Amino acid sequence: MNDGLLGILRLASVALQNLGFAVVVGVLLSDRWLARRPSPWQTGVSRRLLRALRIASVGALMSSAFAFWIHCALMSDSTLLEAGPAIRSMLVATDFGHAWSVGEGLMLCVVILSFMQTGKSIRFPLAIWLAVAGVALARSNGGHPVDAGLFSLPVWADWIHLLAISTWVGLVLVATYVVMPRLFEAKRTELVNSGAFVQSLSDAATFALILLFATGAYNGWRGVNSAGNLVGSLYGQILLLKLALVLVAAALGGHNRFFQMPGLLASLTNASSTSPVRHLKRFAAVLHVESLVLAGVLVAAAVLVSSPLPDA
Repeated sequence: MNDGLLGILRLASVALQNLGFAVVVGVLLSDRWLARRPSPWQTGVSRRLLRALRIASVGALMSSAFAFWIHCALMSDSTLLEAGPAIRSMLVATDFGHAWSVGEGLMLCVVILSFMQTGKSIRFPLAIWLAVAGVALARSNGGHPVDAGLFSLPVWADWIHLLAISTWVGLVLVATYVVMPRLFEAKRTELVNSGAFVQSLSDAATFALILLFATGAYNGWRGVNSAGNLVGSLYGQILLLKLALVLVAAALGGHNRFFQMPGLLASLTNASSTSPVRHLKRFAAVLHVESLVLAGVLVAAAVLVSSPLPDA
């Protein structure tokens, strides 16, 4: 943790990698839901989603490469320009390097597929999803859980945890900054079909949150080993901070689901009801705050990945 500027840049790169990966997941889910109800509004949103997929996948690819480059420089106690031999050694001789190579190769596949798109929705979704799942599994096999062995139970638990948090964060980010702004521009007749998207968003985020808490509890306790380490180690303190941020974001999401969404869905799905703009503004405002809190969760997750386990 005391690696100076390079350490800060590595944390920033890992956080950006987390962000890009989450947006890729959020875009894929959002595009599938929106494609169920074709309309001129949906076509416009799909174009923006495709653009977001390209930007996010390229960002995740480049951030991962930069983080790996910095990691090799830090491990060899060299500068970035002198880290070439350390990079070759890491790629050839270490399990971490092998896992990173697989993940980076699969993310490159996502980038290539994102630029092979034509039409009104994202093509090759199955291939992209398989690559995304592989990227997550490679990352889990290159982190703390791999101490228990390749493809061990802790690795699979971490894999589910990574996909769950990426689903939740990605959906909130995509909904907040890509879909919701377009809802305010949509025609009244097109808004009738958008209620299904809002419902799917809430249902998927809720399911992801359940998986997140279950796997997070397992991963967290396995990492700290004892209550003393939870409060007495830097890893445990960051873990508690991440948990606090998750609880705040979950409370915001719960507020939207139980207090804002019923009125919003009623106004969206019934063409004869009052204008949904007021409900949309309230829902979007809470979603925006939730997205900022979840950005903090991604930063905390990046710090955890780069921090040694207690007693390690």
